[in-house]
Amino acid sequence: MTSRSTSFLLIAAVFFFVPQAFPVPIHCAKAVTPNEKTICSDPTLIQADARMDTLYNISLHFVAMGTRGDLQDQQPVWISEREACGTSKPCIRAAYKKRTAVFEAIMKRVATFGPF
Repeated sequence: MTSRSTSFLLIAAVFFFVPQAFPVPIHCAKAVTPNEKTICSDPTLIQADARMDTLYNISLHFVAMGTRGDLQDQQPVWISEREACGTSKPCIRAAYKKRTAVFEAIMKRVATFGPF
């Protein structure tokens, strides 16, 4: 088994067998804000939300405790920034791209050097 396959299996195991940390992805049936409703009306934005949430929750399990706390503290701030986009889809897409890049960098580091 290659190290890439091993990394994928480890990440999948963590995601499926460990409870998710706050926050959870947007529940479109309960969307309240104009921002949430805009996200729910666009399949690419829903997918971006799910992807970001998945990477966020996986990343929390592969970083040291201080970094984990920082990521958790930053998430509500990021949600406020995303909400500030209102109904602007380009702004919302950019917010997801920026936040997802943080988690992608963590996963790349984990794949290269291992956790912590």
